[in-house]
Amino acid sequence: MPTRQTQQTLILLFNIFMLAVSARGEEMTLKNAFKDRFYIGTAFSDRIFHEEGGATRKLIEEQFNTVTAEGAMKWRGFQPELDRYNFVTADNFVEFGTRNDMYVVGHVLFWQNAVPDWVFQDGEGEQISREQLLERMRERVRVVAERYGSNIHAWDVVNEAFVRGELEDTNWTRIIGDDFIEQAFRIAQEELPEDVELIYNDNNMMNARQRAAVVEMIKDLQGKGIRIDGVGMQGHWWMNRPTIDQIEESIVAFAETGVKVHITELDIDVLPRDSRVWDGRADVRLKLQQDPALNPYRDGLPDTVQDELTQRYADIFALFLKHHDKIRRVTFWGPHDGQTWLNNWPIRGRTNHPLLFDRDLNPKPAFHAVMRVAKE
Repeated sequence: MPTRQTQQTLILLFNIFMLAVSARGEEMTLKNAFKDRFYIGTAFSDRIFHEEGGATRKLIEEQFNTVTAEGAMKWRGFQPELDRYNFVTADNFVEFGTRNDMYVVGHVLFWQNAVPDWVFQDGEGEQISREQLLERMRERVRVVAERYGSNIHAWDVVNEAFVRGELEDTNWTRIIGDDFIEQAFRIAQEELPEDVELIYNDNNMMNARQRAAVVEMIKDLQGKGIRIDGVGMQGHWWMNRPTIDQIEESIVAFAETGVKVHITELDIDVLPRDSRVWDGRADVRLKLQQDPALNPYRDGLPDTVQDELTQRYADIFALFLKHHDKIRRVTFWGPHDGQTWLNNWPIRGRTNHPLLFDRDLNPKPAFHAVMRVAKE
C-alpha cells in the first residue's frame, strides 16, 4: 500500500503529465498555433453533415476557428426560385459554426456565377429594371439579416467583379451600371447588423492592374461614407506563382487603405495545367477534356513534389506571420485533399493534393512545416 505522500506525488506527476499532453495537443492544432495572430479556417460543403462517422467534421472542429460556407449561401442554392428558399443547408452551416464558437463567414451575397436566371428576369423572362434588381438585392440581404443576424460575423458582399483590373461585363453591370459594387455595399451596410464585417473578395489579386482597381474601389467607397471592412485575397495559387514578393506587395497595398486583409480560398495546385488556365483567374465555368498528362499523381505525390509543396506552404505562412497585424484570417478552400474543388476543376476526376491534410485526414509534411513556422 503506497503512503499518502507517495499517492500525492503520483497525483502531482499525473497532473503534470496531463498538462504536458494538453500543451502538446494545443500546439498541434492550427487554431491554437495562430490564435494570437489571426483566425485560421476552412470552407466546406454540406457533405460533412452526411459523412459516416463524421471524421471531417471532427477535423474541422479540432483544427479551425473560422468557417466559410462553400456553397450553402450562394443565391442559386439558397433561393432557387422567387418564392422558394432552401434554408436547411445554410442553417446547418451557421449552427455548426456557432456551436463551435467560430468566426462564421457568409459566402457570397452577390456574384456573377451561381445566380438563378429569375433574379434578372420578370415573369415573362424579360430583363428587369435597375430599380427592380436593386430591390431584389435588398430583399436577399434582408432575409439573411433577419435569419442569421450577427451569428454570421462577416459577409463576402461582392465576389469577383474585376478581370485584370476591369469591371467585368455581367448582368449586374448591364442592368445596374458601373456603380453595382457601390450599391451592393450600400445595401449590405443598411440591412446587416452593424457588427457584421463587409468584405470584397476576388482572385488574381497579385496582378498589378487588379490590385490597383480594388484599391481604387475601396477608396471610392470610403470617400462616399460606405463601409468596407476587409478585402479577400483568394489564394488559389500554384507551386511557383505568384511569388512571395507579389503576395506581400498586395497585402501591404490593401492594408494601407485601412481595411483588414482576409486570405481566402487558399490552396496550392500541384498538378500541371492546360495553358488556358494560366490566366490567374479561377473561372469555375471552364471545363476541359481528360488528359492523363494533367493527372500524374493519382497514386500520391512523389517525395520531390511533396517537398516542394511543404516549402511553398512554409514560405507563405512565414509571410503571413510577418504581416499578421494586417491579416484578419486565413481560410483554406477545403478541409482536406479528398474534399477540394481542384479534384474536379477544370477537369473532373483528377487527383489533386493542395491542402495540409491528405485524403485519410492525416497531416501532411506541409502541415508540420506550417506548425514549425508558427513557433518561430
